[in-house]
Amino acid sequence: WAGATGDVAALRLLAARADAAARKAGVTMEEHRHYRPHLTLARTRGEGDLGPYADALGSFEGTAWTVRELTLVRSNLPRSGVAGERPRYEVVGRWVLGGGAGVSGGAG
Repeated sequence: WAGATGDVAALRLLAARADAAARKAGVTMEEHRHYRPHLTLARTRGEGDLGPYADALGSFEGTAWTVRELTLVRSNLPRSGVAGERPRYEVVGRWVLGGGAGVSGGAG
């Protein structure tokens, strides 16, 4: 994952409010973790050492870019232990940022 910079306090507040709204709506929240603003770039199944790749990208700084849409994705990680089982990713909702109306919502 890549860490976010800028107004991360606002992102943390957004995460806390989203968590509270989900609980109020009856969404089962399995665990509570400290929120870290980030962008998931890749996920591994734990095969091989990715440390050298992460180290090589440690000092990388890309150009600034504007986020125009927020997509909330739930990661349904396998718990069965069945070999080859992969995570399922579910789009929970999408929202246009910058004053636009929501694109879509609800589980799919």
